[in-house]
Amino acid sequence: MERGYGWVDRSGQTRMKVVHLTAPETISVRNIPVRCEFGPGELLLEPVLVGLTGSDLLRYRLGPPIVHGFRRPHIPGGEFVARVVACGRGTASRKLLGKRVVGNPVCPCMKCEWCLEGNRHQCPNVRVLGWPPVNGAMRQRFAWPADLCIEVPESMSGEVALLAAPLSLALSIVDNAHLPVMGKVAVIGAGQLGLMLIKILRAVGAGDVLSVDPNEYRRKLAVRHGATAAVDPYESVEFVRQWPRKGADVSIDVTNASEGSREAVATTRVGGHVIIAGIPRDNRILFNARDARQKELAMQFVRRPYKPLDRALQFLQLGTLAGIEELVTHTFPMEQAAEAYDLMRSRSDGVVKTILEMPPYQPAEESPARVYMEEAEEPRPS
Repeated sequence: MERGYGWVDRSGQTRMKVVHLTAPETISVRNIPVRCEFGPGELLLEPVLVGLTGSDLLRYRLGPPIVHGFRRPHIPGGEFVARVVACGRGTASRKLLGKRVVGNPVCPCMKCEWCLEGNRHQCPNVRVLGWPPVNGAMRQRFAWPADLCIEVPESMSGEVALLAAPLSLALSIVDNAHLPVMGKVAVIGAGQLGLMLIKILRAVGAGDVLSVDPNEYRRKLAVRHGATAAVDPYESVEFVRQWPRKGADVSIDVTNASEGSREAVATTRVGGHVIIAGIPRDNRILFNARDARQKELAMQFVRRPYKPLDRALQFLQLGTLAGIEELVTHTFPMEQAAEAYDLMRSRSDGVVKTILEMPPYQPAEESPARVYMEEAEEPRPS
């Protein structure tokens, strides 16, 4: 069984509301019997806010996993702000009881050679919250490793704290860009991650930052959040030819389209750097190989953040990214999860970031967490 991550208890001891993905693009909210198990080194969490991510949208299109020929309902959700309900044995986090935390959704195995070398973000055996087989945070209670959770400052709103996880990825992308002082950058895609990158790039001293996106409303948002200019993909190559080296020093693809990498290659100068961080819908990337070869471009993929979330939280606390809370454009109650997904898929109504407000858990009987805590606090024999 999936100890520590929640599992259906057929005896029906406890019922809990969950968001279930039951088929491709089919979401429902159910009240099902669930037992909240959590093991040593884990926290029992009650989510307050859950953010919809690009990975959630990809899973939404694919549907739940197929097990033995049948689709197995799946609980999505990787970004969360949650309140700590209880602590498992072996955690040094009892001071977090009742506090709000954010969590890294990627749990490395800590046993492979990549983890032992300190490259946990490259672990091939990771378990990802909200990605099968691990159920996600769109339920009223779940468990997650304590060392992946960080306390949210009391002065910080939940909506801003929820941006720590995607901001951590944006910071890792900028780290890998090796951007020269006052360097020129093209950001392909003006969704949540693209807008974050624009704000960070301007904050760390980038020169001109060009935003490339087919959506007119998002191009206007990009300029509002710091882009020097924002153009349609058909205009991007002509625009960067006006720059001194006829291209960007760094181009970053954060789209979910196969053509995003082609735009990144086309807008990069000779000897420049291309970073691909988007997840294409059809699992393919397209670019002109001759252009990339003739320009001798350095290409790098960035998959996950490689530093803890505390750096992103500190960045948010500094206030350097003024107005970042504006990226959260829509909030839905848990019961309207289907509407939230439909809005994200349609990209209508000026949507950038959508979050779900989770209702508090109210058990009908004594909480299993309380029983667990009483057992954990019994004195051990000397």
